[in-house]
Amino acid sequence: MSNKALLRAASGVLALALLSITPANAQDAAMKSYMQSMEKMDTDMQKGMDPDPTKAWAKMMIAHHQGAIDMSETVLKETKDPTIRKIAEKGMEDQKKEQKMLKEWLSKHGG
Repeated sequence: MSNKALLRAASGVLALALLSITPANAQDAAMKSYMQSMEKMDTDMQKGMDPDPTKAWAKMMIAHHQGAIDMSETVLKETKDPTIRKIAEKGMEDQKKEQKMLKEWLSKHGG
């Protein structure tokens, strides 16, 4: 194969690779990730149902917070907007703290 043919083939592969990382594909990947996060959150919240409404709330909030953490991780992979990044990072920190508090409460209350 000639150098020109190799160069054309390499250019074609590079063009296909660049097409695969277009913003539309990044948006599709983010939307897929958001949907997976929400579906997991919904399933996990339903698992938190408990005859005791206080324990049910605590269990469901742990799952709800995890959904927020997962969605924040997605946006942090995709956005460069400093305001959104700051909100997502703070939200993750706050949600993790509250999850810890809720898990500790459940362990003390037979949850």
